[in-house]
Amino acid sequence: MKFIRTLSPVEAGFEVLNQIASSLNVVTISKVKGAISTAALEQALKIVEQRHPKLQCCIDSSTGELDFRKRLAENASLRVIQAADHETWQQVTLNELNQSLNSSQHLWRTTLVCHSDNTVSYLITTTHHAISDGLSSISLQSEMLSYCGDIQSGSTFPFRIPTLPFLPSLESLFPNAHKGYRGKASGILWLLRTTLKQLYFRPKMLSFEKLVPIEERTCNVIHRQIEPALTKALLKQCRIEKTTVQGALCAAMLLAVANNIKLSETKKFSFTCRSMVDLRRRLSPAVGNQDLGGLASTVTTLHTITDSTHFWQLARGVKQEIEQSLHRGEMFNIFTLFKALFGDLLVDPNNSPLVNKAPLTVEVSNVGKVDIPAHYGPLELEEISFMSSQGIFGGIFCAAVATFKDKMLFNFAFSEPALSRVTVEDLVDDTLSYLKSNCHSEIR
Repeated sequence: MKFIRTLSPVEAGFEVLNQIASSLNVVTISKVKGAISTAALEQALKIVEQRHPKLQCCIDSSTGELDFRKRLAENASLRVIQAADHETWQQVTLNELNQSLNSSQHLWRTTLVCHSDNTVSYLITTTHHAISDGLSSISLQSEMLSYCGDIQSGSTFPFRIPTLPFLPSLESLFPNAHKGYRGKASGILWLLRTTLKQLYFRPKMLSFEKLVPIEERTCNVIHRQIEPALTKALLKQCRIEKTTVQGALCAAMLLAVANNIKLSETKKFSFTCRSMVDLRRRLSPAVGNQDLGGLASTVTTLHTITDSTHFWQLARGVKQEIEQSLHRGEMFNIFTLFKALFGDLLVDPNNSPLVNKAPLTVEVSNVGKVDIPAHYGPLELEEISFMSSQGIFGGIFCAAVATFKDKMLFNFAFSEPALSRVTVEDLVDDTLSYLKSNCHSEIR
């Protein structure tokens, strides 16, 4: 196998989590009006693999390091399922969330769920987080559908498709202020501030309902959506209230958790909220939307809530805290200090405090409006959404959100049995209730 490069510490961490708990792999689901031809999809997979070198890779550990190498197997992994009903895709998605990638052979796989009436197809991809994130996986599916639509319309393609460059490690693309000694110094100051705030505010997390070893944990998911009228009303209200959709989503989920722990019985609680950040335009040089990679990071903010906290006040507070974190460059610190922060998790995961109690309260990954076509020859994309598997990390209330055709789609992934489905359904219902009740009255 041809050596490409050694995985960065963060990429290696994703591989460890893939192996021990099928965690953090990115699962993306498209609901497509029309029948996707298996033959067309097989050809489309070959084309996108020619275009994206990371899809041609596996991870090799034979040297004692984890290395990206060009895999020996020629064909991408494709499974075709003939569905008995229109709910089959949900079980397929659940299976994908709980099945590791055989990374020594491939770093992604595709499942096509077909229906006998040919009215709808579901395209489901699972990609290793070392080579993909939410935006990348959505863009990848759009490419696949574009090639499928063209092939089913009779188009032909050249034998050799131009290949995009294999991106270097993300850390090498950081701004100079976050590289080397300067980056480490910035990271240490951030860690000191974070530790002091944690000690002072003692943020509240959801309790584990049941603690079991990592091998006995599974990822479950609740799919929800809000229709275009409510989505448009939410966007409009966010502008009026001078906040962002991210701020509103975080506020709704934080208040739902506050309800769960009976906030009214105490004076106040503090909570932590992790927001995902797209790094593409923050790198040097910037990375284009066409490039496939794990090009996202996080910032974690802290919020104090009382029983009289107003929804939009909290949403504005979240927006302000995120902006301040981004201004300080905190999205780079988790990479700089990765080994110090997560070393025990990677060496002895079952005894790491990061997996035996919730490390934060709420996590929101919102890619916003998905700017891809809806029509691909004879195929029409009706819905597209994504999520990361959360099998290993219990007690976190997570949402992956995407807006397509003015419809906001939510995937709430959670680790069982740390949280039960009943508990998460209550949290989800409260979250959507907050979003609806705080929009303009005409859509209530």
